[in-house]
Amino acid sequence: MSLPADMSAWVVSDGTRGMEVQSVALARALGMDPVIKRIRPSTLLRAFPALGSWRVVPPSAGGDPLGPPWPDLVIGCGRRNAGAVLSVKGRSGGHSFAVQIQDPRIDPALFDALIVPEHDPGRGDNVIVTTASLNSLATMDLPAEAKRFSHMIQPLPGPRVLVAVGGATRRQKVEDAMVDRFVGNLEQLIDSGCGLMITASRRTPERLVEALFALGENEAAACFWNGEGENPYLGFIGAADVIVVTSDSVNMVSEACSSGKGVYVADLLVPSGRIAAFQENLRSRKLTRPFDGHVEPFLYEPLNDAVSAAEALRPMLERHLERRHR
Repeated sequence: MSLPADMSAWVVSDGTRGMEVQSVALARALGMDPVIKRIRPSTLLRAFPALGSWRVVPPSAGGDPLGPPWPDLVIGCGRRNAGAVLSVKGRSGGHSFAVQIQDPRIDPALFDALIVPEHDPGRGDNVIVTTASLNSLATMDLPAEAKRFSHMIQPLPGPRVLVAVGGATRRQKVEDAMVDRFVGNLEQLIDSGCGLMITASRRTPERLVEALFALGENEAAACFWNGEGENPYLGFIGAADVIVVTSDSVNMVSEACSSGKGVYVADLLVPSGRIAAFQENLRSRKLTRPFDGHVEPFLYEPLNDAVSAAEALRPMLERHLERRHR
């Protein structure tokens, strides 16, 4: 059987953009327009998400209500939302097919399906493994987005380079020496004639923001989005010939590798653990190259992990619906 057109779906999210966009991307790859349920995860379920299967534990500590009518599909991403996903499955009496994105470090069999990138350890009969994190970039009209921000892009020379900058993590801060090296490499790009379209994140340290702002003051060579007004990030992707992205964000690197544009990865932090494994996997597949101040376009097969995950998930969801209707 195929998925019915009137299937309902929830995305359970604590509002973290990097988590929410993955869940929404999966739902849309399945052809569904999900209801986004933004919650405040309970402290208990964040610490012990498996307790979500117990109906006596509240599914959240506030936010949008999680109650009947139950959805046919519930999707969550990240350990902090996993307990709420299990709670919806349990409270619905198994009506809701529960999908968890990213390994929450509990038994995968508690979920109907678990979707993890290769650098996460979770494996099992119901585990779908992707190369990177999920996004909807492949379905977006990026040239149209570029036209919307042409007032920022057109003054820049070509080749045009999107520079997507992250920053510190919970475990590491950005050292001044790394900032100086990165900014020096960007200055090399400008000296070589490239036009830079620069975005930063809330994690970008102030010293680096100031340096990026200074680069953007040379309007004939660079523009820097300072966080005011509409975010031109998608327009910059659409206009880019090449992308430079910092290694600290799995989501940003995944989006870059879904664009089909040549991707160069810059280290603001020294990659370690799962992020180091993720970056090495992409380099070994020739999806990315290290950034040293020089870039050139190159070709590869763009990632489309949301679609590949949805294709693997669809027969599992169909079998669930068949059992439910017997």
